[in-house]
Amino acid sequence: MRETVISNRRKVTSVCVLTSLGLFAVTLCFGALAVENKPENNYVQEISKTYDFKFGPNPFSPGNATTTTGTFIPGEMFVPSKRCGTCHTDAHAQWRQSAHGNAFREPFYQKNVKDQQNQKGIEFTRHCESCHNPAALFAGALTKNSHVKRPFDDDGVSCIACHTIQSVNGRGIGGYVMGEPAFLVKEDGTRLLAGVTDQQILDDIPSHRRAMMRPLLKTPEFCGACHKSQVPRELNDYKFLRAFMVADELQQSSFSKESPHPFYVRDKETCNSCHMKREPAPLFDVSAKKGTLVSHRWAAANTAIPTFYKWKDQLDAVTKFLEDDKLGVDIFAIRRKARGVSPEEFIAPVNRSNFTISGGDRITAEVVITNKNIGHSFPPELRDFYEAYVEFIVSDDAGKALYRSGFIKPDGYLDESAHNYKTYLVKSDGSYNDKHHIWRTRVFAQNNQINSGRSDVARYQFNIPSDVNGALHLTARVRYRRFTRVFSDYTLGKSVDYPIVTMATTEYVMKIGVNDAKADDPNDKNAVPEWRRWNNYGIALFDQRQYPLAIDAFARAAELDEKYRPMALVNRAMAHIELEQYDEAATILETVVKSNPTNSRALFQQARIFIKRGQLDQAETNIRQVLAAFPRDRISLQQLGELCKIKRDYKGALECYDKILQIDPEDLGAHYNLMLVYRKLGRTDDAKREAKIFADLKDDPGALSLANQFLRKHPEMSNESVYWHVHDLSRTPGE
Repeated sequence: MRETVISNRRKVTSVCVLTSLGLFAVTLCFGALAVENKPENNYVQEISKTYDFKFGPNPFSPGNATTTTGTFIPGEMFVPSKRCGTCHTDAHAQWRQSAHGNAFREPFYQKNVKDQQNQKGIEFTRHCESCHNPAALFAGALTKNSHVKRPFDDDGVSCIACHTIQSVNGRGIGGYVMGEPAFLVKEDGTRLLAGVTDQQILDDIPSHRRAMMRPLLKTPEFCGACHKSQVPRELNDYKFLRAFMVADELQQSSFSKESPHPFYVRDKETCNSCHMKREPAPLFDVSAKKGTLVSHRWAAANTAIPTFYKWKDQLDAVTKFLEDDKLGVDIFAIRRKARGVSPEEFIAPVNRSNFTISGGDRITAEVVITNKNIGHSFPPELRDFYEAYVEFIVSDDAGKALYRSGFIKPDGYLDESAHNYKTYLVKSDGSYNDKHHIWRTRVFAQNNQINSGRSDVARYQFNIPSDVNGALHLTARVRYRRFTRVFSDYTLGKSVDYPIVTMATTEYVMKIGVNDAKADDPNDKNAVPEWRRWNNYGIALFDQRQYPLAIDAFARAAELDEKYRPMALVNRAMAHIELEQYDEAATILETVVKSNPTNSRALFQQARIFIKRGQLDQAETNIRQVLAAFPRDRISLQQLGELCKIKRDYKGALECYDKILQIDPEDLGAHYNLMLVYRKLGRTDDAKREAKIFADLKDDPGALSLANQFLRKHPEMSNESVYWHVHDLSRTPGE
């Protein structure tokens, strides 16, 4: 229920008066399903008698959720979402088909959480249910031999649950505080739920708005309470393992406007502005304005739920979202090695160049994949059991595929050698954890992604066939499937082809013989400017640690666009710094800062050089200037904290690290440095606390050998774990 709830009661009274008595009856019936129909003030005592406080006094551990009272909430207070749907008709219809509305009941989650329950125990599912079924968690249903009736299971993340959250703490896995559900909150704070009719709500819209809306709900931090995940020691009997942190990725992206470090400058976006765009409200939702309301479909990437339930509207919305220019793919360059000739020829951009191809030539095509318009990594979240990959095909004029990579095999499984963006989970015995049993994970053997505004290069090597004339058609597509075939088969017990969405595609026709440069098409609105193509290529090379090549690419970008030139020059300087070529980097940065003394990105990189040269006062001046413009830049805060430590300004250092933990309470570097500072100050207990947190958060050095052993046993996977690698293609059989 949004702030846009209409205040003109006359428009909706005729609808709601007819239903209020029926709805009140529904509420009474729902209440009758409560635990032995106990009065509310006895509820906590009754639940506590048989509840397993396995993880300590917090009944909701090992998740991070809690309540304003710190204890249980009667299940009947989580009113069914269909009650809201009588007035909020469109929002409810959209929610019902969303991932939120099916967070608990859908079969993929059910299979996974039941595995956890069978292998570990129902009390361990509190970790998951804090985000998938809050009512079950807070009602005290997640314990052995529970007597709590569970009519709320069908709702998953219900209207009342989401809109009753009062605050968040940045920890994820239910890092929020749930209030006492209410339909009305009076000015004096009195909360009313039981017996409240629709007419009473319509007569007091301000109190309804106080109950359902607060500024928090429109912030990325609110979404981050669940869209941030980790596996705690209590769950895996091992240590903290980070799973994903989408909200933190957004906070560090160009879309947040809170960081100077991204490679591009973008307009501000939030989770809501991206995933809750306005859409038509044909069912006359009372919250609609001018016939539209913010979408409660939360269209993102889950194609599996609407496919399973056969919800065409939701599937269409998700598919459209995925196809809407989120990614870019560019066959940017080729490297040609003629038979018996050395060295190889570099041709880029390939469609803007003149060159010749002959039979027998060895070609390496370089395909650039860019995360253009996503405010977090691609793919986000649980990369271990869904697939994002690049399909690359070389075909002849007749359409016959001569070479192919990244295809779905006849058995429905993805080609093992595909260039993919995936996480490989490894269990303690070294075996592949491909069923998403996160409680059994010990290490990530691979964790590939493309961060917001960044790029990747996929390289494909093949021979020009001597028996082919005419042209070769090079096609590259970025494709996405939810879930992997192994997991969908495991869940459903049968082979089912779930949708594969093509998120970006491109083609280049390469003639056997002479190829002429193609001119820009001024009418092509989707054409990527040449400077940006060079820059994306440079970013990809930078992230693959090919720094000399990145320097050349950024130099070309700087030459081609005057407006972007300062950014490109800073990019070059960053690559020089990585190569420890500080004099070259300093010269570039001095030029940029001289032309624009407020360029925060250049100032930060210049500070890095000042530190290397021992010019600490100049470095601190730069960093403080950056923080004046970007006070929530955790990288600059970390750097300033380090400078304060060097100066023995421990108070200043503590302030920096505390500010970082306000953004991300699990920041590894902040906890490590707090440990050191507290030791310097003689605050032994505080130092021990931080040392314990740091030891749990940091990577286990012993796990690296386990990952290496796994990759040696799985050569089909190990190629993707290398920063710079080539897909060596063989001729397609029968062609």
